[in-house]
Amino acid sequence: MKKILVLFVLSIACIMGTHAQEGLKWGAMAGMNSSKFSTDGLDSKVGFHVGIKAEKDLPQIAQGVYLDMAALLSLKGTQINGNDASLKFNPYYLEIPIHMGYKYAINDNFAIFGNFGPYFAVGLFGKMKATGYLIDEVEGLTSIHDSAKVFGSNAMKRFDFGLGLKAGVEFFQKYQVSIGYDWGLLDNIEDSGNKNRNLMLSVGYFF
Repeated sequence: MKKILVLFVLSIACIMGTHAQEGLKWGAMAGMNSSKFSTDGLDSKVGFHVGIKAEKDLPQIAQGVYLDMAALLSLKGTQINGNDASLKFNPYYLEIPIHMGYKYAINDNFAIFGNFGPYFAVGLFGKMKATGYLIDEVEGLTSIHDSAKVFGSNAMKRFDFGLGLKAGVEFFQKYQVSIGYDWGLLDNIEDSGNKNRNLMLSVGYFF
């Protein structure tokens, strides 16, 4: 747990450490996840993300182009729902998206933006939870309540990598509302073909 906290703090420090640079602003963001694995037949589950973000203007490329970075605690996963039982994966990640974006100012108080790029994620902790009922000819109806660590040799892999796309609006150069989608490119369980998928609704505030 100490290593996890150190990793999260270092990620935040790396972003905050660039605050003094010209053309850079930083703030906080949070929102809702709707995530699932890519395999057909699995259901989405609701999670969240929260953390800090930074934007660095890149006028040397073009006016309106910027670099978008964040360090987020993100709950993803999926769920399998049957008639008598369900299985939920609840993995928490430290997620670091690094996107290139373009922002177009309609006026001084309103702008639209979009960005695209990779994300890197490290699994921190979480549980797999099975609940439901088992019908046995001898014992009859038996309740199921079981859980196990979601990351490990016989479970999900800790490292994830993928691509993300985001679009949104900005008000008064302070507040943002955005929608985004992440496509995981790596199997999240060894040789399973399962990859993370995540739809995000976010709000942000720049200090």
